[in-house]
Amino acid sequence: MKYFTDNPLERLMMQIPKPAREEKRPAPPAGHHCYGCSYYGEVCVFPCFRDIQKQMKETKKYDSRDK
Repeated sequence: MKYFTDNPLERLMMQIPKPAREEKRPAPPAGHHCYGCSYYGEVCVFPCFRDIQKQMKETKKYDSRDK
């Protein structure tokens, strides 16, 4: 391919840019609500996925005791 000028920056401008690497968020501190959550930083919605899992485990425990 022919270039319009002898400027080396012209070759750089013709290159396809590489996607930037996403930086990971630092882990939350020990007192934070999301401490220890594997979903922290990806998708954080309330009610939290961990809280729903805890509630389901607790209801299963109570349901098994009633039978």
